[in-house]
Amino acid sequence: MSGWKAKLTLSLVVQSLILGLAMANTNGDSKFSSKLYGPLAKSNVNRNIVFSPASIRTGLTLAYLGAEGSTAGELKDGLGLEGADKIEVAQQVAKALKRDIPSSGETEDEAQLKVANRIYVAQKFQLAQAYQDLVSGNFAAVAENLNFSRSSEAARSINSWVEEQTHQQIKDLISPDSLDDDTAAILVNAIYFKADWQNSFPDYSTYARDFVNHGGQRVSVDTMSQSDYFSYGELSELGAKVLELPYFGTDIVFLVILPQEEQGLASLEEKLNGLDLKDVRSRLQQLPKFKFEFDVPLQPVLEKLGIKQLFGPQADFSALLSAPTPLHISEVKHKAVIEVNEKGTTASGATFVKAELESLVIGEQTVEFVADHPFAFAIVGKESTLFLGHVSQL
Repeated sequence: MSGWKAKLTLSLVVQSLILGLAMANTNGDSKFSSKLYGPLAKSNVNRNIVFSPASIRTGLTLAYLGAEGSTAGELKDGLGLEGADKIEVAQQVAKALKRDIPSSGETEDEAQLKVANRIYVAQKFQLAQAYQDLVSGNFAAVAENLNFSRSSEAARSINSWVEEQTHQQIKDLISPDSLDDDTAAILVNAIYFKADWQNSFPDYSTYARDFVNHGGQRVSVDTMSQSDYFSYGELSELGAKVLELPYFGTDIVFLVILPQEEQGLASLEEKLNGLDLKDVRSRLQQLPKFKFEFDVPLQPVLEKLGIKQLFGPQADFSALLSAPTPLHISEVKHKAVIEVNEKGTTASGATFVKAELESLVIGEQTVEFVADHPFAFAIVGKESTLFLGHVSQL
């Protein structure tokens, strides 16, 4: 064992059905979400992006629980984890997600938020009992042994589980080429969200309208429209306006952050740090229908956030396996999908803005909110930032 170092692959999966933009209240969650969003948005100004901070943070928390020493300290600081020990950390992260899960969600018409975790371990290894107790007790993470040397079969097994958990929305997360004899374990987190709007957009109000892409190209896209009461705010310091769209049967909401300037998204994203929303009469609210997926390796972004040691030879994951084995993380991959339509959302992604919603009715002011150029979005619950992203072109 001393002459080699096994690979620990962390795979993060996201799929959800949702429309909206929202914010989380958990301090560590919100800090990590905003730090992650910045570099991803900046490096993808010409692309639509969507990702799940909740999925990424949960997956990396599974890695943290198997780490020791400075590797654990780096992960704890970088992820904004809180707690005196690993037991408290696991409990807090798990409880935050559970608080956002709708009480029912058993029928197709009800809001659904499902979070699933699985750990795939090479047949020659076993998880340490203390680690297995932590992840199974708090995250319901099931461990399964796989023969990674039979890479096609192992990848098929992992991808089938991911597809099942995300209702066939995330496919081919793991490539057979990423698995070999040196693979010790793969940690997978999947999150699925599906919800209908509290106030659905009438089908008859959807028709082609202009949308100005990043770079100024004008295209015609199907755009939804409705008139109703929404939480709305104008942020003069950011040069933007914000609209909150609630979902039926859940506290999770969808936030749209729209720059005043047609090509102002990049400038807005550099300034985002808070929101104050007020309830006003939104006379006309227009939002384009959209669907896209985003697939990104996260190692470069995580290293910019100071989470580096886990990728190198100094990594210490001695609490993960039952027998002492030198491990490091070779890959952190994230894939997300989002779809927004008249009924609701299938989504992964959005822009996180740390803020508390202040609901205050201000007379009968009428406001037009027309999302006809690049905008940021977020889907958040009371405790977790589920999805962040931006729409740059359609």
